Amino acid sequence: MSEVKILIVEDERILALGLKKKLEKLGFKVTDAVSTGEDAINSVKTDKPDLILMDIVLKGEMDGIEAAKLIINLHNIPIIYLTAYADDKTIERAVKTYPYGYLMKPYQERELKANIDMALHKFQREKEIFMDFEDIYVDVTNFIDQKDENINQTILNDYGVAGPLDIDISREKIYVSAERSNKDSYEVFYKLLHRLMPRFIASNSKILVYSKGDNLCLEFPKI
Repeated sequence: MSEVKILIVEDERILALGLKKKLEKLGFKVTDAVSTGEDAINSVKTDKPDLILMDIVLKGEMDGIEAAKLIINLHNIPIIYLTAYADDKTIERAVKTYPYGYLMKPYQERELKANIDMALHKFQREKEIFMDFEDIYVDVTNFIDQKDENINQTILNDYGVAGPLDIDISREKIYVSAERSNKDSYEVFYKLLHRLMPRFIASNSKILVYSKGDNLCLEFPKI
């Protein structure tokens, strides 16, 4: 794995210097050590760290939790909070930013290392899962786009009609819509409805017919 870059956000200079030494001793690269939320946001833009160690109480108008919200939304970087405060209100605010750790001061070097390693591993795993999901979504979408015409034609053939209808299929239902202004579509819609009625009356299943904007819609279960 390449060298891990970490940003320190800590308003106590002595603590920041001590933390920097610990991180470098553990083999991490410290991109910067800043004391305000505003400087943290600017540093992230410039140095693109892999992880941020964020003190909650900072100098300036923005505290660590507010800075974390902006950074996560803009850059999606894992954040571990460092704080001497463990009151319910602070923890409740921090939890809403989905941090990758919450270290109480003073903390031990081993504790710091373990939290960083766990945060990086969790973040990497989440990225992999998200990428897998994106790949699956793209594959399924492409498949549906490629097969859409064939699927529609199969359904229309099954009910003995053919024509310009929009058809969507869910796990349990089939949805059909037709433009009112399209005469051919309108006629095929009612032809399909006429073919469906005997089949669904016999099975005691429901057919829904309704208007939606300029379209006539038909909804029925798969049988």
